Amino acid sequence: MEVKDAPRIEINDGDRVASAFETLQQRPYCDLRLECVATGERFDIEEFRVEAGGQRIRLLIDVLGLPRDRFATGVRLHASLGVEALLFTGIEVENFSIEADPPQLVIAKPERVYVSNKRESTRIRLVRGMRALVQLQVYEDRNPLDARLMDLSLGGCGIEIDLRAGMLLECGQQVAALFIEFPNGTRSALSAAVRHVQMAERNAHAYVGFSFVQRDRNRLTEVPVWLREMEREIAFRAGQGRNHMIQPSRLFIGGAESPVAIRLDQQEKTPYASTTSMVGPLRDIAHTLGVTAIALRHGRELPVDDLYRCADTLCALLAEDRPTFLYALCCLNEQPALLHHCIVVAGRLADLVQNDETLVRNLRDIVVAALVHDLGNIRQAGPQTASADSLITDPSAPTNSHRELIEALGSAGSWAASGARRAVIECLNSTDADVAQLPVALASLARAARIVDLIEVKSRGGIGAHEAGTPLQVFRTLYHNCDEAEREWLQRYMKRQGIYPIGSLVHCSSGFLAWVLQLGEDGQPSRIRVVRSLNNARKLNQILGRADFSQIGKIDQPALPQRFGLSPF
Repeated sequence: MEVKDAPRIEINDGDRVASAFETLQQRPYCDLRLECVATGERFDIEEFRVEAGGQRIRLLIDVLGLPRDRFATGVRLHASLGVEALLFTGIEVENFSIEADPPQLVIAKPERVYVSNKRESTRIRLVRGMRALVQLQVYEDRNPLDARLMDLSLGGCGIEIDLRAGMLLECGQQVAALFIEFPNGTRSALSAAVRHVQMAERNAHAYVGFSFVQRDRNRLTEVPVWLREMEREIAFRAGQGRNHMIQPSRLFIGGAESPVAIRLDQQEKTPYASTTSMVGPLRDIAHTLGVTAIALRHGRELPVDDLYRCADTLCALLAEDRPTFLYALCCLNEQPALLHHCIVVAGRLADLVQNDETLVRNLRDIVVAALVHDLGNIRQAGPQTASADSLITDPSAPTNSHRELIEALGSAGSWAASGARRAVIECLNSTDADVAQLPVALASLARAARIVDLIEVKSRGGIGAHEAGTPLQVFRTLYHNCDEAEREWLQRYMKRQGIYPIGSLVHCSSGFLAWVLQLGEDGQPSRIRVVRSLNNARKLNQILGRADFSQIGKIDQPALPQRFGLSPF
């Protein structure tokens, strides 16, 4: 069966183009979207205003984390009016105000609009309460990953997936299989290729657009039925069933007990509640790192200005309340381990060099470098990257990914800033780096960064065959395996953090487990959060000061959170 695309009609008459936009203003559900010509990314338009007698259009858009010149090469506008698809082109960008809330893009009136009845261009979004499961099998020898279907058309679909998986996908990459399953058990496999990747609104997730690459039987027979059923369900929900002629779709019958609902509930875990106000800003930093990782993967320009703002935020949080900040660093376990690792290293390195007058002068560049120091792994990740490898290292990849990362960051503000970037990024990614040949200050910084990185990696565990160790075990191992210069930084770290660092789990003599929230002047815990009684497996959430420690006995040894399934929230 041959399917021919419907013809597209070009309209370049100024009055008719303006009339098309007036029609959009009268239709609140026109599904207007902005496309970046340079990258193919599409962005939701929250609101638009026609100004200057129809000669200028102001778009309010959701483009968090984009560089200022993202739209310099031009934009296109897509809209849907029923089964009609509109494409506005010949658009001159007049101004992009990233500082506005929300960001605003001012464009001139489009020169032309293309109109078609091509159903493939009509994208239907799932509204609240409509749920469908996507199982994405990227490689044939890997298990499929669960994701949520966000929208569907004859030409493709959009999904929301865990950020770690999403940021490893590449534009144009054909996946082994994409399965769509509805609550009533309807399920089919489709051939698909990645069209674009961007950060999703939901914390720690990516939105991935796919195009269907074959006109196979499933696409030609089943997808049109799904689209009609989705329209039926949306109409039913909009009318709340008052019109007896509109019945709900059978696709979405199944309720909370259906296998699809159960799988989605597992994939859509509610983000952990913040136990401190500092967790929110740190999640924003993680979001920017996610944008950076995706940009690296796709060869886009990095959001360097946003990274420096993240460094300023991190340093401000540290200066505001050190104990709360160090504890909040541990409260990002919902983030991809790679991003969490970078944030922890940046935060603890900033804390470690506070008293070094030479290094603290370039603290912003040190923190920016630490925030991105392992993101070069994203550039080289491929089929050989183990799915269980939390830091995304590929044994078959070239070792120059850190140099590509430094180049992608662009020029630094000064020689010292450039040196600080190299000292952190290169020396954390080159096992054979000759630190001794660096200038004294940079060599010292490289050693400090390496100590912080090694402590975090060995404490985290789960990388290759490496098992997590308690802080004391990690300190002892490193002390006997590092040289004298690095040992000096290790001793400084131990002096600042203590043998029971903030954010570590401790075991008390009466059988309680607690998280360390604060240290006293003697380096011992002075404030803790008691979370578990081992005597009866009872969960607790009680904060105690040192004066009340007698209630739970003496802190006698560190404990591994992994053994008890605990996280410091």
